[in-house]
Amino acid sequence: MASAKPSHTALRFSWRTFLFGIVLLGLMLAVHDRFHGAFERMDLIAYDLRINTIAPHPSSGLVAIAMIDDRSIAQLGQWPWPRLVLARLVDALKDYKVKVIGFDAIFSEADKSDVTRGEIGEKLAGLGLKHEAIGEVLGPGNDQAFAAAMKSQGLTVLGYAFGGHHSQGHSVSVKTVGYLDKIRPPGPLGYGIVRQAPGKSPQLIEAQAYSPPIPLLNDAAHSIGYFDVDADADGEIRADMTVIRFDGRYCVPLFIAVADAYAGGAPMVLGLDPDGVSGVSVAGERIPVDDQGLMLVNFRRGANPFPHYSISDIINRRIAPEKLAGKIVLVGATAHGLGDRGVTPVDGDMPRVEIHANAIDNMIQGDFIRRPIEAQEIAIGATILIGIVMSLGVAWLSALSSAALGVILLVGYYAYAQTRLLQDGLVIGVVFPLLTAILMYMFLAGYRYITEGREKHHLRVAFEHYLHPDVISTVLDQRDGLKLGGERRHMSILFADIVNYTGLSERTDPVALVALLNDYMTKMTDHIMESGGVVDKIRGDGIMAFWGAPLEVANHARAAIDSGLAMLKELEAMRTHDPRFAEIDIGVGIATGDAIVGNFGGQRRFDYSVIGDTVNLASRLEGLTRQFKVHLLVSRVTYTEAGAGYIGRELGLVKVKGKELLVPIVDVAGRDNDSVDPSFYRHFADALAMIRAGNIFSARAELERLGQARPNDTPVRLYLDRLAADPEHPPAEMVFEFDTK
Repeated sequence: MASAKPSHTALRFSWRTFLFGIVLLGLMLAVHDRFHGAFERMDLIAYDLRINTIAPHPSSGLVAIAMIDDRSIAQLGQWPWPRLVLARLVDALKDYKVKVIGFDAIFSEADKSDVTRGEIGEKLAGLGLKHEAIGEVLGPGNDQAFAAAMKSQGLTVLGYAFGGHHSQGHSVSVKTVGYLDKIRPPGPLGYGIVRQAPGKSPQLIEAQAYSPPIPLLNDAAHSIGYFDVDADADGEIRADMTVIRFDGRYCVPLFIAVADAYAGGAPMVLGLDPDGVSGVSVAGERIPVDDQGLMLVNFRRGANPFPHYSISDIINRRIAPEKLAGKIVLVGATAHGLGDRGVTPVDGDMPRVEIHANAIDNMIQGDFIRRPIEAQEIAIGATILIGIVMSLGVAWLSALSSAALGVILLVGYYAYAQTRLLQDGLVIGVVFPLLTAILMYMFLAGYRYITEGREKHHLRVAFEHYLHPDVISTVLDQRDGLKLGGERRHMSILFADIVNYTGLSERTDPVALVALLNDYMTKMTDHIMESGGVVDKIRGDGIMAFWGAPLEVANHARAAIDSGLAMLKELEAMRTHDPRFAEIDIGVGIATGDAIVGNFGGQRRFDYSVIGDTVNLASRLEGLTRQFKVHLLVSRVTYTEAGAGYIGRELGLVKVKGKELLVPIVDVAGRDNDSVDPSFYRHFADALAMIRAGNIFSARAELERLGQARPNDTPVRLYLDRLAADPEHPPAEMVFEFDTK
């Protein structure tokens, strides 16, 4: 049985699917605007995953950490240590020629030993001792020793904490015990230059109170900066606050204060506009921040990106001098028992002093992670572009092709976002664009599946009466296989009629005749459809069928001949088993060539059919089966295109009614290895060749032998009659012309 397969896979454009996609894209944008915060949180989670997939950036090697670790606590005592220990630490770091020291610790209360010393001093003063004598007896205080060490070192930065910082406009007046609500001179380090753009004052992060170091230490330090670090809504720390407004001053964090000291006190500039913070720069280095002044920290990864040294080892001079010389040393707690730790994208349990170290190293190297407003605009623009392309793709392409397009869009955008993150440090949101692409494909593909399912059901109902179910399924899957209107195709056409049907109908009861025809048509049309053919018309006893449309058939000429032979074989079986068919005979004609196929008719009623000269020729060939008294006549084009494997004979040229062109025709008797004797047909072909060669005597002798073998063979009789009609002028080619169709 010949197989059917599509010639190409282009699909028609579905405007309804495209418009539905545009509406869906608009809804997605509205949802994003309504739940912007939720998408931001999802992008933060995605950012954590993305940042861990790129190669880690090495640290500058200029930042080290002096650890308040378990080892130091075991050797120096429980934290907080007496300030005398810290004085020894600062002196040791000075000897190591450390450039800047930063303390991630709070010194808002006097040293406990100094408190006791003050109480003893007051009692001694009550006994009449002078202050000089008391000082000689008690010696210098721990805070004085710490302050003196800091002054001697020259570039020591202390930390402090804010109480109740919040976004402006959401403040709650709460007095925090131990915190000051006004700046105490000399005050925390602030931006030296503040550039305010015209317009309303921006809403920034503000603080109600702060807890500075005690005045003695505050005066001795090079500067002080807040060490407050806020976590995001999910509890992770991803950013540092570069500015908090307090008591009219724009205060800087510890990491900027340390970087400023390392840069020699370079200018610090804060830009403001009505939307918030427009820019932050230190020593000419612009820090990328959002409108709240938050700077994403580009965390260093790997094992100990910053060298850690136990404070006990530093104080006891166990560290090689070159490891600390010229560096920034941050002093902070790393011992788990002290609890000063946080969750970051690269570490679920990072000491907060390391967070400051990462921020300082970002400033030293200038390799910031940026998330500006422009990044949000890029993400929204990419979402719109992806949505439009996805709508076009699903509306135009097949399900598999549109899915491939979706994968390309997803992978392409993610690769673009990762490239910008890696090369430019630009964080472009990926959640909303990728989620939009996925949801749009799911909804659009589902919508098109449903709508096309309805169309396919309609087409199936329309075609099920003349197409085999397998052909219908292929037509519906390949929409170009069914083209409304007309198109030129190379096809094979078959006509089959019952011989002497008129006489049969006159002598047969109408009810019995209808039953006979129904049984006959059922068997015959089954063979046609099983070969991939289309039953065009059934009119009375006649059948018209064609191959090559609406689908291409691998070899439609062969499929048509096979179907014709199967019909003849089926009729022979029906004659054997059903007495009603004992006298039934049929003629089959097949022609191959170009024809016009499509839907023909009026606006309200049309048929899927085929028209053209090839159709007319097939009809004439079916009629000629009565003239030659054969069962299956095909054009030589059909016989040639069908290929080898058949037993047949060329009968010569015929001039059919209404046509001037002579057509070579072939009588097909069966297939190789059938019960048909092939030698008879070979000898007939030999005789025809002799006639064309002018060897009439030999041709006549060969035909007479064939006539003796088959006295009732009409083509042999016709050939002998033609040769005997004019012995003096024998024909060079056998040409037959009949007046009837």
